[in-house]
Amino acid sequence: MNRPFRFLLLCFVALGVHGLRAQLGGTATYRFLSLPPSAMQVGLGGKQMVALHDNPLQNFVNPALIDSAQTRKPALNYSNWIADINYGNLAYVWNTPYGPVFTGVHYINYGRFTAADEDGNITGSFHGGETAVVLGYAFRLHRRWQAGVNIKWIHSVLASYRSDGAALDVGLIYRNDKGGQWALVMRNLGRQFTTYNGTREPLPFEIDLTYAQLLEHAPLRLFLTAENLQKPRIAFVNTAYDQTDPNGNVTHQNITLVHHIFRHLIVGAELFPRKRFNLRLGYNFRRAGELGLKDVNFSSGLSFGLGLRLRRFALQYGYGQMHAAGNNPFIGLLIFLNPSK
Repeated sequence: MNRPFRFLLLCFVALGVHGLRAQLGGTATYRFLSLPPSAMQVGLGGKQMVALHDNPLQNFVNPALIDSAQTRKPALNYSNWIADINYGNLAYVWNTPYGPVFTGVHYINYGRFTAADEDGNITGSFHGGETAVVLGYAFRLHRRWQAGVNIKWIHSVLASYRSDGAALDVGLIYRNDKGGQWALVMRNLGRQFTTYNGTREPLPFEIDLTYAQLLEHAPLRLFLTAENLQKPRIAFVNTAYDQTDPNGNVTHQNITLVHHIFRHLIVGAELFPRKRFNLRLGYNFRRAGELGLKDVNFSSGLSFGLGLRLRRFALQYGYGQMHAAGNNPFIGLLIFLNPSK
């Protein structure tokens, strides 16, 4: 067994043990690390771990995708997130004597808020924001197998409270000769070094698996992701589906094994994946189940996107329906510094 493979196996074992106590939303800090890093990801449902063209933004979700074809192609992504929160990513891959090295920045700016005392008297203002700086490297295990690691330094400011931490991602991808890809990623293994108020909180650790297939006789690529595999029982009751009888008795949604299975799943499709113009469609079952309203839950999990590739740059757009009260459009730009290649 060669050294890179032994190293990767050790990382996956360590991450898997950590994942036994991992939590989902509302129970972890630095939740912005789980947001989709690109318009392409948003258009396909928000979380696909396989290679999406030669855009370095994909390396945020799976470091095994780092490749020399991404060099000299700076990429950025921006979203005016819900409630005017500004969120974005910058990515670049460098050529080095040891192979391509990925560098990237996550940032989220929650904006400026009015501060007041307990009597409602205005005392000033405060702001909130979080940033992660990412360094990644990938190495080939076999002709069809590649692995990669991302290291993240995280800084968070929420009013007068500050926190710093670090995290590690480990990814693996397999490509066959028939247009198929399998990818397994374990993300956000780490800890807080400094806490907001003396209480150390867990990071949003997750295990995700994606399969994608390019169809041989149609201009279509299909995607299936099983997310948050570290927690098999993922579904919980959505109170929007509560029913109240004439006596005031409340009946809650009945959560079954089927709910738990489907809320792990994200499906997506990309039309014309090898052309200069692409169309994307995705559906996130967990988002639909958790954020949907009664009788209109379907749209909350739906997303779509499109891409246009020109000689010197490529534009991407993604739109995800989060909730009836809000949605999130994403805009991405990829620049070709060597357009002749």
